[in-house]
Amino acid sequence: MRTRLVLVVSLTVVTALAAQTPQDRPTFRSGANYVRVDMYATRDGKPVNDLTAADLEVLEDGVAQKIEDFEHVVVRSAGSSASRAEVDGLRGSREAAADPRARVFVIFLDTYHTQLDGSAMMRKPLVAFLDRVLGPDDLVALMTPEMAGSDISLGRKTDVIERIVSEEWWGRRARVADQDAKELLYERCLAAAGLSQDITLLNEVIGRRREKLTLDAFEDLMTHLGGLREERKAVLLVTEGWLLYQPNPKLASRLGGPAPPPVFDPPVKPPSERGPFNNSELRECEADIQALANLDHDLRFRDITDEANRGNVTFYPVYARGLTVFDAPIGPDKPPPILQDLSNLRTRHNNMRTLAVDTDGEAVINTNLVEQALKRIADDLSSYYLLGYYSTNNKLDGRFRSITVRVKQPGVRVRARRGYRARTAEQVAAAAAAAVVDPASAAVTRALNSVAATNARSTFRVRPAAWMRSENGAAGATVWIVGELDFRTRREPAWAGGARAEVLLLGSDGRQLASTQTEVPAGQGSFSIRVPSNGRLAAGDYAVRVRLRGRDADASDTARVIIPERASVIGEAVLWRRGTSTGPQYVRTADPRFQRSDRMRLEFASDAAAATARLLDRVGKAIQVPVQVSERIDAVEGTRWIIADITLAPLAPGDYAVEITADGASQLTGFRIVP
Repeated sequence: MRTRLVLVVSLTVVTALAAQTPQDRPTFRSGANYVRVDMYATRDGKPVNDLTAADLEVLEDGVAQKIEDFEHVVVRSAGSSASRAEVDGLRGSREAAADPRARVFVIFLDTYHTQLDGSAMMRKPLVAFLDRVLGPDDLVALMTPEMAGSDISLGRKTDVIERIVSEEWWGRRARVADQDAKELLYERCLAAAGLSQDITLLNEVIGRRREKLTLDAFEDLMTHLGGLREERKAVLLVTEGWLLYQPNPKLASRLGGPAPPPVFDPPVKPPSERGPFNNSELRECEADIQALANLDHDLRFRDITDEANRGNVTFYPVYARGLTVFDAPIGPDKPPPILQDLSNLRTRHNNMRTLAVDTDGEAVINTNLVEQALKRIADDLSSYYLLGYYSTNNKLDGRFRSITVRVKQPGVRVRARRGYRARTAEQVAAAAAAAVVDPASAAVTRALNSVAATNARSTFRVRPAAWMRSENGAAGATVWIVGELDFRTRREPAWAGGARAEVLLLGSDGRQLASTQTEVPAGQGSFSIRVPSNGRLAAGDYAVRVRLRGRDADASDTARVIIPERASVIGEAVLWRRGTSTGPQYVRTADPRFQRSDRMRLEFASDAAAATARLLDRVGKAIQVPVQVSERIDAVEGTRWIIADITLAPLAPGDYAVEITADGASQLTGFRIVP
């Protein structure tokens, strides 16, 4: 599963000159050859606030450029009471970040490489950073390696503070209970091969995959931030570092030769048999291990720093556990030899420093005063200059062009955008075409927004599916609620005996309209229930609150249900999954994230005589992957369901949508393929 939890923070700022009004500010232009440059100037570690355009010299590929626009920007303090503009959705966040006077921060929580105690230690400094240092205009989004870079959406800091408080224990390194389906597959694979006692091998396979997913996230984030805006983006990266695995032929040959030195990342308990292991799982496992064995993360790490520089992204890595002596946790598993452990810790620290130095950032390592260090980072970025010039190179060749900024005053250290990649003629044409909003693409974006809102760290999820229909001249809606307990959580002793789901239907004013309950048998993690049990709902805004009670535990979730006024011949989709975690049968799911090895089924309540379906990418273009359409009649309710079956193996990781069309009406359902 894939949680990428990143914080993107954009700060609206004011100019240093009190007399300068918004009308007096220079208008930063645009065009195929217009270049904006943000520059940070310091002397003895303190911002320099008295520079003018005459003090600066800008060169592109060594050729002097004429500065057309110049502005000094000072960030508004956290205590400012000035009004702020609200941001609505992904498009609104992009528009806010496009302001050249807005700072952009990305706070990346590296869940795969942070232990539980590290995530707990970082909770207070992060909340303090957001609450005290960032101002009222700051925009924040939270991301982890399980998320896609395109999912990050700017929001107010109060929303993110609430999420960080609720996600106190987000560190996954060394958490045996937090293994996902792939890691359990590797465990079973090695056990089937008679290697169940080779913990070092299993550790390396899982460690390589987790490191790959983290670097995937970095790469995806660089792509997203590079296209978000030209000005600097600062990534506040909370992690415990990486080993940067190299190719290991012995791993590829399934344990040929002696085992490699134990790195214990993450330490896991000896694997156990989990039922029969089929040939398709074995082939998948062997293919994965072969690919993981050939990884060269040191080379890829350098490529990521190069992309960060091209996209004007600066990293500020923060070691989550502060001042520490050992890399591996003290227990419950036996740690590696002391020299190996010290080497691992040194490697992690060095890689964090390299990432900071190579991108003009600063690493916060070997200190428990993290809160003060975060404030220094914010202060470091609190004053900067915006420059604009028209490049003398008018070629639309797509090549990288270096930028050098020089200051004529002595003793001034300058950090500025290192360069940019010129546009091509095709990109200029595409940008012009993008100004025209495609209704089909907008509909897909709305469908994918619900996928982006999925909390990957939730152990219990609720997903509604509503159908507004007209019958005998009267309109009313039926709502089916699917609840699902995470497949790892359902194996815990507290849930082993089954559970009871208590469902409340609330109106827009919070008043309870109906209640019902259902039993969830032992071993089953999902259930479906109709709300209300009898009758139908009028158009309006509702909430469904579900509390799941186990033997010694409970979980809850709330879903918003919007019933449209207009009736439709087809309702919203109920999702089904078949895969490693479900066995040979399909089960209902509340999680719109799937793996390529899964089969996905969507069921739509409908009165239509026939329907067609197709698969779309995230921009609304059809994909040549067949969608099989059939139907069934519910023997109990009498509801007719249109069924769409999809094999996910041909799809790469990313966001997609299924469009079902019947009698001129269509319904779009978003989903995500995760590694």
